[in-house]
This record gives sequence, structure tokens and C-alpha cells, in this order.
Amino acid sequence: MAIFPLLAGCASTPVALAPVGPEPANNHESYISKGYIKVFSDTETHEIGDGPAYYPHTGYNIYDESGKRLQYVANHIGDMDESPSLVKIPKGNYAVVAESSAYGRVSVPVVVQAGKTTILHLDQGWRPSAMISTNELVRLPDGEAVGWSSVSR
Repeated sequence: MAIFPLLAGCASTPVALAPVGPEPANNHESYISKGYIKVFSDTETHEIGDGPAYYPHTGYNIYDESGKRLQYVANHIGDMDESPSLVKIPKGNYAVVAESSAYGRVSVPVVVQAGKTTILHLDQGWRPSAMISTNELVRLPDGEAVGWSSVSR
């Protein structure tokens, strides 16, 4: 997959990874033309008064194969929303540029399949089963798993 041009003028180059796709399942044809992306990006701390702190996920950008930015996703509804947004998007290949807890800004190629959800785990909170083959996962350079490989299928 081609490398996507990233935000011009930014001082740092993000870590680039192999394409991430939805979790393996039955491969059946679908009449649905859209799928979903859910990104567990790094979190920010928000304190409201004397109440407990909340940790909403940081926003990210989705780029098409030509490097054109398609969409900015705030990735939370308000300062108390700790659930990442579920984004409906046409099936295809994209790049997500988001903040990772371990590596800062990363660029992750993603494959969106009809009727399925591609999930990125960039907040160090995902622990796949130890029974999973290493070639089924995409990992950061430190070995942290961030999602299911779309190449191994």
C-alpha cells in the first residue's frame, strides 16, 4: 500500500504500520457497502470541578488512498465521554493518523470491509488472546498489538 502524505508542516514523522483490518470471521459476501472504524487513541485528562477525572480519546484524521483528508473525528462527544466514536465509512483502504500512548502520532493503514468494524487499539489497553498467531496481528515497534492484520487473511 502506498505511503500516505501526512500533515504538511508537522515537525515529526509518525510511526508507520502494516494495514489493520476487522477481526477475522466468516468470509461471506455482503450487500452492505459501508463498514466502520473505531479508534482507541491516546486519552486526555479532563477534570470538571472537584469531581472525578475523565479520559476521553483524542481526535484523529482519516485519509483516502491518495492522501486526501476525508474526515476529522473528535472521537468523543464531551469531556466526560470515555468511549471512542464509531465511524461509518464506505468500504475501502484508508490511513488513520492518531495519537498512540506509546509512540505519539502514528499513521496506520486500515482496511474497511462491508458490514464489519475495523478497530485500532492505540491506548495500550488491548490484550489479544495468547492463542493468537503473531502473523494475525499488527504491532508497534515495541511489540504492542494494535489490531488485526488484514494481510494474513
